[in-house]
Amino acid sequence: MPDLPLVTMLFIGVNLDFFVILLFLLQKYRFRDNLIGYELGMLLVFAISAVAGQLIQTVIPTWTIGFLGLLPIYMGIKGEDDDDPSKSTSKKGMIAVLLMYLISCGADNIAVYVPVLATMTTTAILLTTGYFIILTAISLILAYLFGQIPIIKHVFERWGSPISRIIYILIGLFVMFDTGLIQFIFNLL
Repeated sequence: MPDLPLVTMLFIGVNLDFFVILLFLLQKYRFRDNLIGYELGMLLVFAISAVAGQLIQTVIPTWTIGFLGLLPIYMGIKGEDDDDPSKSTSKKGMIAVLLMYLISCGADNIAVYVPVLATMTTTAILLTTGYFIILTAISLILAYLFGQIPIIKHVFERWGSPISRIIYILIGLFVMFDTGLIQFIFNLL
């Protein structure tokens, strides 16, 4: 049986930053697309952590993961002409949410999950996976409800697109900095 307070704190700690991103994604894509993309992203990161986390960290230099930061930078620069969630295709929304989760949370979450999961039994890991699926859905519902507060909804309707573009660019830069890619490049010069 997993230590529920520990895994709850673990989930909240590694996904709190994505909660803010969800506020923007929920304005852009349908709830269902956000749910599927977020759940798939969380499951993928969790599976990588449980199965191959140690191997990834020893085989692939961390700084190379920083190149993934170029994806949200591209998304921020390119932007979207279509701000109406009802016009966004399901596949596009799910993929966008999945990619944003993987890019913004992937490496950090793996680094945090691996030491905790290394101490768990297979049964505890499977129970934690189910628990995380439930927590992911709850956090998405909370982000949706928070985004429906009139003042917040007004800010997102008026400024959501430019703010989300800036956040995408900042996420990309953060990933590139946090993984050591920028430092690696400066060391080459």
